Amino acid sequence: MVKLTTCLHHRLLAALLACLPLLALAQDNEARQAFIELSASEDQLYVQQQMHLRVKLYYTNNVIQGQLSDPEHPDVMIEQLGEQKQYRELLDGERYRVVERNFVLFPQKPGQLQLPPINFQGTARHARGHQYRITDSATLFPLDVRDIPDSFSGRTWLPATSVEISERGLDQGGPVQPGENLTRTLTLTTEGLPATTLPDVTPQYPDALRAYPEPAQRQSSATDEGVMGQLQQTVALVPVPGHNGEATLPEIRIPWWDVEEDREKIAVLPARTLRLASPAATADITPATPGSGETEDRAFSPDNGVESAGTHWTWPLLAATFALGWLTTGAAWWLQARRSDRSQADTGSPADAGGESERGRFALVCDQARALDPAFFDQLPAWVRQLTGQPCHTVGAALECLDDEALRQAVSQWQRHLFGKDGTPAPDGPALEKSLKRSRGSWQRDRRLRGNRPGLPEFYPEGIRP
Repeated sequence: MVKLTTCLHHRLLAALLACLPLLALAQDNEARQAFIELSASEDQLYVQQQMHLRVKLYYTNNVIQGQLSDPEHPDVMIEQLGEQKQYRELLDGERYRVVERNFVLFPQKPGQLQLPPINFQGTARHARGHQYRITDSATLFPLDVRDIPDSFSGRTWLPATSVEISERGLDQGGPVQPGENLTRTLTLTTEGLPATTLPDVTPQYPDALRAYPEPAQRQSSATDEGVMGQLQQTVALVPVPGHNGEATLPEIRIPWWDVEEDREKIAVLPARTLRLASPAATADITPATPGSGETEDRAFSPDNGVESAGTHWTWPLLAATFALGWLTTGAAWWLQARRSDRSQADTGSPADAGGESERGRFALVCDQARALDPAFFDQLPAWVRQLTGQPCHTVGAALECLDDEALRQAVSQWQRHLFGKDGTPAPDGPALEKSLKRSRGSWQRDRRLRGNRPGLPEFYPEGIRP
């Protein structure tokens, strides 16, 4: 009996040992049902420099569902490039399905950066029909994020692979006439930076030209290589009467850091000269002189010594015509004022050219402030124009109209956060929204105290003021 039991034990042990390689192979196959592969374009980069991260999930036909996490980090701005891709790939003799996602990362602080793991959780179906859970994770190697070089000379840090500045408009076929309206559009284009990080292009113009800039237009686009940013700044230039000869538009220089060559470069728009026409000579106008004595004699009746009927009624008719014109103009202004009061009483503020009420525009500005959306800088001047009726076309002019120091400081902090290189933190969005509401309420109270009486219509079109 003892010999029989021992023999059975030996046989069971041999069978178990024979099955171990098969069990290990099954576990290995199960582990390879899904796995993650990470790749990055850089292992060392500058603060706010773009890094391309590719996340690929390989899985077999046995995987029936799953969830793949995205990269995240509190000190990194992360944007996905386009939609995820799905295709098949042969790897180590095994055909896999692949889900590929591409991201661009912009570190906001210098130092060593370690991203959290990318995780996958899914469900696979065994050949016999039962389901089981599968997981995998992958961690990217640590990144060395360098600070802004001390040798950088610009005021706004621009780490990129390409920065170009160009212009259009000002197609001068001849001398510019006094009062002629010229349009100049400056375009700043970058590869490797989103449009929200680009500084405004605001050159100084000579005294012979008045400049009326429009709000800058920003647009970002994504390619397979990363992000491209574009800023367009349009300005109307009007020659000042009394100036002639030449007016020189100064050279524009924008320092930036070439991350491929690791050195500073400067995008340059050369200076250009405009020819201003001399004011046309004003012809001397000689007043009419009385005619000969014979003509004057015919203007009077020789019999009774009084003026003829035509001359007698000329001046009264002219006086009556001018009086009627002034009365008509006054009535038109009065009706316009009544109509404006009635419109503001109904809507709270006149609508802009697009038909959007002040209340609706203000709600949009508040939403952008709360979310710290950079589109706020384009909408703020438009809303202030509706609220105050003043020609505010820039953020600075809008803040001057509102005259709220707390709001001015919050907006200035936001601009330094977006465009500066001193590491200024972003303002609190809800607090910025409260400042806007307080400023609007204060301005409306002051308007009611003033009686809210509109003055005469502006003589100059909006945006073209002397």
